[in-house]
Amino acid sequence: MPNIVLEDDRSLRLVQIVLDPDTPSERVAAYADYLAHDLPDVSGWRDAMRIKIPRLFPSRVRLVSSQEELCLNLPGAEVAIMESLEIGKRELAAADKLRVVQKFGGRTTGIDLEACQARGVAVRTQRRRINGSVAEHSMMMLQALAKQLPLINGLVTVERLQKAGRSFRPYDTRHTPNANWGRIGGLRVLNGSALGVLGLGEVGSELAALGCGCRMQVLYHDARRVPAQEEARLGVTYCSFEEFLARVDFLSIHLPANANTRGMIDRAAFARMKRGALLINTSRAEIVEREALIEALDSGQLGGAGFDVLYEEPTTGEDPLLNRDNVILTPHVAGGSRLSRLVDMEEMLLGICRSFR
Repeated sequence: MPNIVLEDDRSLRLVQIVLDPDTPSERVAAYADYLAHDLPDVSGWRDAMRIKIPRLFPSRVRLVSSQEELCLNLPGAEVAIMESLEIGKRELAAADKLRVVQKFGGRTTGIDLEACQARGVAVRTQRRRINGSVAEHSMMMLQALAKQLPLINGLVTVERLQKAGRSFRPYDTRHTPNANWGRIGGLRVLNGSALGVLGLGEVGSELAALGCGCRMQVLYHDARRVPAQEEARLGVTYCSFEEFLARVDFLSIHLPANANTRGMIDRAAFARMKRGALLINTSRAEIVEREALIEALDSGQLGGAGFDVLYEEPTTGEDPLLNRDNVILTPHVAGGSRLSRLVDMEEMLLGICRSFR
């Protein structure tokens, strides 16, 4: 029976459910409920998956949540599946039977490739569909705010226009086109505008590609600047935090929530931004200071916001972000269909299984 060390991430726990028959029934039931709206027969999918990977099922899966736990559990392990934990010389020295290191992501950050090659350990990556989905959702919110979709949706009759507090006055179409007969001002064009990507990780890189596709000027800020060749490949320009805030027309957040990022977008940050800039947050709500956000929206310093993550989930009817024409709120759905996660999982486990030949 293979021994697998798995970083204890809530998304990666699906590996344990598929491979380890001793997984607690409570966890299996919780995941079945989590997947049910997209996959009613989770046990059927799991059983079919097990048949496809006979070299991996059954396995003994050990969950680890720190570098220390990783080192303690590597002896005897044949596979290590990591998202943020690192595999370097120290870890490899403890891993006497390791055959495969699987990165749950498309980048090998944190993995010593030369040391793995010297040891004959295969290194695999998995480009996660959820990252592309989050980037798509961010771009959808950005475009909807730029085109004022929350405000103009359905304003296609004179009665609806007037009910929304707008008067109707037809153009003299003997001389002019009839475009924008509702006289909606302030519509924005993405082409040539500055998209600011705060955090150029895997999701941020996916969004940068979408922004370049819209012919936007893509600026980024990150704690770690990427190499020049990577900037050129992605078509992005690095800025200091202060310059970044001052230049962007649209700011999209793609950072983890931790001690360094909580409250990163505060009153001072909003004050540095262009008046009327738009903010998108599909990462974690607490990266944006709540009261500062409300003040910036109320004053017009912030032209609008799109949040897929809220300060309480679900929120309440008294949430001050509700009922604003320039705010889009969605219920933490940027990751898209659960089926994308399952396809990622299938690809990853099948790839590991092939490495055992």
